[in-house]
Amino acid sequence: MTTTNLNRSEIDEFDRDILDLLQNDAKITIKEISDKVGKSPTAIRSRIVRLEEKYIKKYVALIDCRQLGYREMVMASLRVNSSEPLERIKGHIEGMEKIKFAYIVTGEYPLFIMAKCMDHEDSMGLIEKLRNLPGVEEIKTQIVLDRIKEDTTIIIP
Repeated sequence: MTTTNLNRSEIDEFDRDILDLLQNDAKITIKEISDKVGKSPTAIRSRIVRLEEKYIKKYVALIDCRQLGYREMVMASLRVNSSEPLERIKGHIEGMEKIKFAYIVTGEYPLFIMAKCMDHEDSMGLIEKLRNLPGVEEIKTQIVLDRIKEDTTIIIP
């Protein structure tokens, strides 16, 4: 049995409904969840506590970065060489506050990052910092021109 099947069998329809409601509105009350899924507030509270142990990482407020002056989003693919261990490069990237998403991917550019920057000068500073990381051989960058869709939710299987 795969991990996905194991995880899916550990939660039931009510858990999935709770997760879906919470990811769409983390401020929803236990009473509102109770009314929507047809379980008592006590049952909802205990399920949420259990879900928080494994499935819910944290509750956040999604902030419209454009309203705060962030004008550029940088996406970059980094090609690395063997002069520096990948774990060390990952550590450098994890420590960069502007980088909001970082992934190890397949292909000749195994690191992919996304960062939010205030302006073009800020973007150029980040790109230069990435270029100067030990072990980074080449970087391909893209600046986002328009945001079509940003959705942090997932479909609860």
